[in-house]
Amino acid sequence: MNRTNLLANPKIAALYEDVPAAETNEFRQFLRKYSYQQFSYEGEDWAYINTEPKDEVVLFLSGALCAPEVSWKSIVGLADKYQVIAPEYPPLISMDALVDGIAAILRREGVDRAHVIGGSYGGFVAQVFVRRYPKMTRSLVLSHTLPPNFEGGQSIRKATRTLSLLPEGILRWIMGKRLGGLMPEKTEETAGLHAIYQEMLQYRLTKADMLGVLWRTADFHDQKFSPSDLSTWEGRVLLLLADNDPGTPDEVRARLKGLYPQAKLHLFHGSGHATAVIQQAEYQRAILEFLSE
Repeated sequence: MNRTNLLANPKIAALYEDVPAAETNEFRQFLRKYSYQQFSYEGEDWAYINTEPKDEVVLFLSGALCAPEVSWKSIVGLADKYQVIAPEYPPLISMDALVDGIAAILRREGVDRAHVIGGSYGGFVAQVFVRRYPKMTRSLVLSHTLPPNFEGGQSIRKATRTLSLLPEGILRWIMGKRLGGLMPEKTEETAGLHAIYQEMLQYRLTKADMLGVLWRTADFHDQKFSPSDLSTWEGRVLLLLADNDPGTPDEVRARLKGLYPQAKLHLFHGSGHATAVIQQAEYQRAILEFLSE
């Protein structure tokens, strides 16, 4: 993924002009405080945020924009009580390779078990991680995400073969149209989310990053999960869903709940796909209460 510098690049700073000054300053402080740590694993360069050590660890898995800064407010909200490790996703094409690298990050930091939180696309990653590394997963939080759908995977795989032939600029436009349908209306409250979204889309994501997301999404939908997968796993599951999320309509939410019958459910109302921003206090409270139970 391309590196940018919000603190020095005027073109990127211009994206944040509509964001309240106090929020922009807090975001800049976050970037200064939690700079990326980097290492190499299996020939791939990895980068991740790692907050101060605590007794318990949260593995925070971001969405399809691949970078944890998108969820910086959630990371800050967790970091008071938990050590938060939040990886950036390299342009790998399989979910197994992705979660293997994430597990390597935990081992590098001496972490045997972590609470795993995955939102949206990060929920795909989290569902693969808990099945591949159950002993490393202390509990599981799935937010605004969905279960595998084989037919969807076949369609995405076919489309990705075609998209791989397109120039980066056109692919960026297509991805923007796709992800834009999940973005909330731009208001003072959501302006920061929109600014980070535009920064990632215009300056950070490379063609390899975008194709990696698509190949891994197809790979996720090829998975054959069942409710019995975690029958011997001793962890707990929390589902965070919204009643009007365009990414998880009623039928999808029902299938997700059926896949995790043991899960505790917290249903938000009217917050769409951006509950973490629009209902930030309730969202963070639901996670912290679950983790502390």
